[in-house]
Amino acid sequence: MIISNSSPLILLAKISKLNILEKLHKKITIPYAVYNEVIINGKNENYSDAALIEKSINEFIFVKHLNQGYKTESEKLSNIIGSGESEAIALCIQEKAELLLIDNFEPRKIAQSKGMKCRSTPGILLEALKKNIISSEEYESGIKDLSKYAWLSGDVVAHFLYIGYKIKQGESK
Repeated sequence: MIISNSSPLILLAKISKLNILEKLHKKITIPYAVYNEVIINGKNENYSDAALIEKSINEFIFVKHLNQGYKTESEKLSNIIGSGESEAIALCIQEKAELLLIDNFEPRKIAQSKGMKCRSTPGILLEALKKNIISSEEYESGIKDLSKYAWLSGDVVAHFLYIGYKIKQGESK
């Protein structure tokens, strides 16, 4: 099972690459707090990406509630990180998920300390490139587009562009 936090969904929708998740993983599960952040709050704020993501609910994005014991885990974490992030981590524990899609550094570190494998939005694009779901050009433009919507340091952008370049060189040999 693959669990996602809010930011990968929002960012991929903003750069018109939400479909990559379906192609990579077939099914994405989100906790209710992420649904609330992305869909309910997003629509209240008139964010166009909220409507795009909502169209994917029950298509390849599914909402799952936390069981009672894991709600307690989430509540403890929500004293440190946001509710969407804390529920996503708790849902990973509950479901013994194989991967958590999450961008923010602090929640990633918490998830990794609990033994979870995490992937960022740029990492999702890189996985799609490696699996030939997107072209090198789509990857490069996707990384550049992400930097318009998410705070990515120049080092992070350069790192992912360099990896994409190396993969492209390997493809052309």
